[in-house]
Amino acid sequence: MYGSNVESNSTGGVAPEVGIIENCEMVGVTMNTDKGGRLDFEFKQPNGSSVKHAEFPANPDFGDVEKQAMDVSRRVKHIATKFMNESEFVINDVNSFEEYGHKVVSLMGQKYLGRKFRMLFIYKGKYASLPKYPNFIEGMETPADKTNIYISDWNKKKLVKPEPDAQPVNLTTATSTSTTDMPF
Repeated sequence: MYGSNVESNSTGGVAPEVGIIENCEMVGVTMNTDKGGRLDFEFKQPNGSSVKHAEFPANPDFGDVEKQAMDVSRRVKHIATKFMNESEFVINDVNSFEEYGHKVVSLMGQKYLGRKFRMLFIYKGKYASLPKYPNFIEGMETPADKTNIYISDWNKKKLVKPEPDAQPVNLTTATSTSTTDMPF
């Protein structure tokens, strides 16, 4: 029932790098239908670390749902067109985010396997992530001196891992009135 024979997705403690990283691979794309749906992409950096990127359905609590849906479509298409022709990546007549995600997974198939990419990673909170707006991925066949990936002033601030806010330390000391008193 319980035990240590459980797989872990740990990368052995290798932290993802941020900045423009060459020779990255896309190792998976899946549609997770739990909790409203999530389209998951997984990228592997040359140092062996994994970076996961998730796209979520538009949420009216976060503003204009049409803009959110367009932003998701733009990012997903930006990724897809790095290993397939734009004419192959056409998604029409979907009525939900779940349908959209399944169509993305189906169209991408495993066309990304074996391809190497130059990618921009930034910190989103304390985790390495992709920027919100393209251009953040291109094929390694693009010469480095002709790259379309650049680090904007906005993203420059996100190349340094944020430090936690200093919290006042509240030291609590346990005292006992007698050496025979037990704390439990």
